[in-house]
Amino acid sequence: MKQVSDHILRRVYILFGLFVLFGAIILLRIFALQVNVGYWTEKEIEEQVFFKKVLADRGNILSEDGTIMATSLPFYKIALDPSILDTTKYPGYSDSLYKLSLNFALLEENEEERDSLRVYRKVMKAIAERDRHVYLHRQKLNFHQLEVVKEWPLLSLGRLKGGLVVEKFSRERFYPLGDLARITLGKIIRDTVPIRGIEYSFHNELRGEDGYILAQKVVGGSYIPVNQFGEDASTDGYDVVTTLDVDLQDIVENALEKAVVRNYAKFGTAILMEVETGKIKAIANYPETYNHAIATQIEPGSTFKTASAAALFEDKLVSPTDIIATGNGSILYDDKEVTDNGKAWGNITFEKVFAHSSNVGVSKTLNEMYEKEPEKYLAHLRRFGFFDRANVQLSGEPLPRIIMPEDKDWTIATLPSLSYGYSLLVTPIQMASFYNAIANDGKLIRPWIIKGVADNSRVVKEYRPEVLEEKMLSDETIEQLKQVMKAVTDYGTAASAFKGFEGEVAGKTGTARKTEIGKGYVRKYRASFGGFYPVDTPRYSMYIMIDEPDGGTSSGGKVAAPVFREVMDEILKMDVKLTQPPKRKDQKPHRKPAPKAVFAQTAREVYGKLNVATSSSPNSEWYTTTSNKHQVNLDVMSIEEGKVPNVKGMTTRDALILLEKLGLRVELKGNGRVRTQSLLPGHRPKEGASITLYCS
Repeated sequence: MKQVSDHILRRVYILFGLFVLFGAIILLRIFALQVNVGYWTEKEIEEQVFFKKVLADRGNILSEDGTIMATSLPFYKIALDPSILDTTKYPGYSDSLYKLSLNFALLEENEEERDSLRVYRKVMKAIAERDRHVYLHRQKLNFHQLEVVKEWPLLSLGRLKGGLVVEKFSRERFYPLGDLARITLGKIIRDTVPIRGIEYSFHNELRGEDGYILAQKVVGGSYIPVNQFGEDASTDGYDVVTTLDVDLQDIVENALEKAVVRNYAKFGTAILMEVETGKIKAIANYPETYNHAIATQIEPGSTFKTASAAALFEDKLVSPTDIIATGNGSILYDDKEVTDNGKAWGNITFEKVFAHSSNVGVSKTLNEMYEKEPEKYLAHLRRFGFFDRANVQLSGEPLPRIIMPEDKDWTIATLPSLSYGYSLLVTPIQMASFYNAIANDGKLIRPWIIKGVADNSRVVKEYRPEVLEEKMLSDETIEQLKQVMKAVTDYGTAASAFKGFEGEVAGKTGTARKTEIGKGYVRKYRASFGGFYPVDTPRYSMYIMIDEPDGGTSSGGKVAAPVFREVMDEILKMDVKLTQPPKRKDQKPHRKPAPKAVFAQTAREVYGKLNVATSSSPNSEWYTTTSNKHQVNLDVMSIEEGKVPNVKGMTTRDALILLEKLGLRVELKGNGRVRTQSLLPGHRPKEGASITLYCS
């Protein structure tokens, strides 16, 4: 009996001890809460009020004249806090809510989803359940839609009286000009993640700095801003100003698209540059899926012959009038045959070699001159910019690749191959940069497309032309290049594209075979054209490349050169509208004596019949003419013995008389006044040499 009592007593003690321990724990917990009351109060607030991240507004991308090419539009969601509105004080609450519900139903884009009572039921349910946050519309609203919705029943009372809650939900990138320059502008996902183009290259400038707003959690896991809408600490991104001209961009894109479609080509790209500044005024790709102008490496083919000619002229190893033996149009370098595509030009001037794009003539000349010193030729290419990236503003341009003498791939055939645009890989923008330098009298300027970064009207960063070579070629070389490049458009491979064109164009065509892995060179081509206009005072340069034309011809002169022609035609129309003042009805045409140089007998007869006053006639067989308001001044024309005179501007009759007296054989192309001549003024021709005059 006693053992049982002791057992019961022990159980009572244990139970009592547990109660004492449990009580002590509770007392200690209460004491801890009292000591850390500040911590737990703060914890409670954190559970209800928190900082929500607000994305900064992304900056705009602008054309040079300020036209918006890319911008970010804000989108919003509309919610209601029914607890704000005391329904007992608004007897018309139910009617207003019904009208509001009907308005939102009409806002639905899909008619099948329009429910005039959907918002009404949601709000009434939220009132019954004391829910402080209910979304009124499923879709996001743009800014203009938001302004309309805020005037609707109940919502017009605002936040403090009507319970309106506006949430800036997201921003989406918008391109007001559609697909114009889309690949160059770039692509961005959810207005935050750029993947290419200016959006990617200038992301740090465009994105701004994110901020935060104080928000409070409400029933249902949603939140409402504690501060007034718009009160945040985000800093908007800067605007990026480009050098692009939207009118020129549109012209280039349209011309390129027509050429690609007309020739059933795979794709095309074109770069239009302002000669003096090096600004990219338009950069087009069709279709707009990849920026081939910047990122696609090509073997340029015959458009690279201009670089070879430049090196030869600069080193005075050849002149446009030198005779080159092209034979039957075929030549072997080791086991590699170079041909002129079935044409045999025989013995022709270097100008005609260039104009007719003779692979044999160019490769033979360059190989003979640089075979023992290929580094000398490569040094010219380095100076022309072909060993470095052309642009530094847009990401994605690869480094050029040129086979060098120390490389294992260098063979006897490599130097001849380089001469006409093979055995190297460059991008279209590198070719465009080179042609622009020729147009710019030898000044090599890095192509640039970003003019500056701005914060509204405040300029944050400004870019200027970067001169890579102040004078990569002499004036004499530039004139020789212009001469042979004009021959291309006058009577050479691009003559058909510029027939009837007003003004002189200098350019070079290219038709390059493509390679495929494991197959080598295949019967697929790239057609190209590089050039500038006008020749004497170039304003624009342009490079065009069209990949795999399949419309019956792959010739650069038939496929790519017409793009240049069409673009310049449109620019001429635009320039006339912008710069030509309208003629007054009483305005009389001004009579201008046109000849630069005239036969004395002709001058006296013509000016006498026209009753044009002249100065006293000097004792000379040939005159040069200048004019003022009162008369034509006649001066003695200086003709150096044994040297070709400048006959540009003369009539064909006078030019024939003068040149034949000097013992030259004259060939005429066209009629009218002399526009250009095959032998440069000051050149000492060999006895019996021929000269071609191009007239219009």
